[in-house]
Amino acid sequence: METDRLSRTDDRVELSNFLRSCRDRISPEQLGLPPTRRRRTKGLRREEVATLAGVGLTWYTWFEQGRDIQVSEDFLLRISRGLQLNRAEQEHLFALAQRKPIPPPSAATDVPKNLSAIIHRFPDAAYILDTCWDVVAFNEAALRLFPDLHGANPNLLHIVFFSDAYRQVVGNWNFVARLVFLRARHDFLTGGRSPILGAILDEIMEKEPEARSWWHDPEVLRIGDTTLEFQDPQTGWTTYHLSILAHEDHPNFRVVIYAPY
Repeated sequence: METDRLSRTDDRVELSNFLRSCRDRISPEQLGLPPTRRRRTKGLRREEVATLAGVGLTWYTWFEQGRDIQVSEDFLLRISRGLQLNRAEQEHLFALAQRKPIPPPSAATDVPKNLSAIIHRFPDAAYILDTCWDVVAFNEAALRLFPDLHGANPNLLHIVFFSDAYRQVVGNWNFVARLVFLRARHDFLTGGRSPILGAILDEIMEKEPEARSWWHDPEVLRIGDTTLEFQDPQTGWTTYHLSILAHEDHPNFRVVIYAPY
């Protein structure tokens, strides 16, 4: 059985596809460019991107074609502005171009006591994720909503994709699964390509065929606040706003809070 799907992915092909998708989604009218009668592309032309970014057309063309050229951080920032990339997409571009990847945070084996104490003060469901999406601490309200947290070394990706109990309590599982996968993919690509997180993503793609297409999805998402629906055993179907909090002194951990609407 093949187990190295992520490492087999050609970043140059991914980069080329990503840039083309970003060009296609922007109409000239959005940027105040004059309309033309003959336009074979539904979005921006390469020469328009090069002009907007203030870079040479030949160099941009080679870059989008995935040629083996060296580009500077300034070049990537100019392209980001020209294509109006958001923060997640800019990070994705830098990762695919293999420029200054964000170094993986130093490993932390124990959750700081003050951070763990915070989630136990919340009346709503709350837990703490590490960089591999392991749930390293949670409160009683979270356990009521997600009984799978009671297992050994719970991992949120494993729960979302491999827990029958989770599929029964979350509204629109396919939507949630794709959302979670794209955010975990972004963490993997921009966070130092952790072999542990990579192995989890590879396992998901082995067992969930639809996830294979999500790996090549041009949409780029970073972890952040969202709204989801869950079946709470006490309140029934409830809409929750998920708030993602980062701790300045402990960037390895993220606090996730489920506040009912």
